[in-house]
Amino acid sequence: MQTIVGRCDHSPMRRLFILSVLALPACSAAPPSADQSPIAAIEVLTPTSNDKSDLIALLRQAAPKEGFHVDNGSAQWREFARQAKDLPPPARKTLYAGVWNGNDDDDLIAMADDGAHNGRSWITIYPGKHGAAARRFWLDLKVGIMRRWPATQPVPILPSGSLPLSEDLQLTPKGYRIRRSAAANYGLASSSSLLADGG
Repeated sequence: MQTIVGRCDHSPMRRLFILSVLALPACSAAPPSADQSPIAAIEVLTPTSNDKSDLIALLRQAAPKEGFHVDNGSAQWREFARQAKDLPPPARKTLYAGVWNGNDDDDLIAMADDGAHNGRSWITIYPGKHGAAARRFWLDLKVGIMRRWPATQPVPILPSGSLPLSEDLQLTPKGYRIRRSAAANYGLASSSSLLADGG
C-alpha cells in the first residue's frame, strides 16, 4: 500500500479516512514522490491528556508562522473508534492531527497520531509542495518539542519513505533502530544502519 496524499471531498469522515491511510506504514517498496517522502519522524511521549493538549498547542503555535494550519481530529476519531468494531491496532488512536497547507487541505505537512502505540505519538513531517517552509516549520516545532519532551526519539524512515511498525523497533543508545529479526520484512540488508546491533 502506498501513501496517499490529498482528499476527495470535505466530509469529516472522508478526512479521517485519508488521515488514517497516511498514518499506516506503507507496504510498498516503491519510492514515494518528493512531497510524500518524510523529512523527519519522531516519537513524543503523550500518556496524559495534558501531554496531548500540549502537543496540539505546539503544532498550532508553529504552523501559522509558515502559513499552515492544524486540523485536530482526535475527538472525532475517538468517537468513530467507539462506534466501529474490530479496528486494527493502527486505527486505535487517542491523538490524531494533521498540519496542512492550502484551503482544501490538499498539501500535507505533518501528521501526529498514536495509532498502534498509544501514549507515544509519532509526528511525521513531509516537505509537501513547499519544502523550504516545511523544513522551517519542522525546525521551529522541534525546538518546542525537545524543550517539553527531552526524551523524544527519532523514528527510522525506511528507504521506501514509510515508517516501520512500532513493534519492530528497539530502543538503543543511538535511538530507535529496527530489530534485526524484522529486517527481511522491510527488505533491509544486514549492513543497514537502520538495524539494531543485536536482536
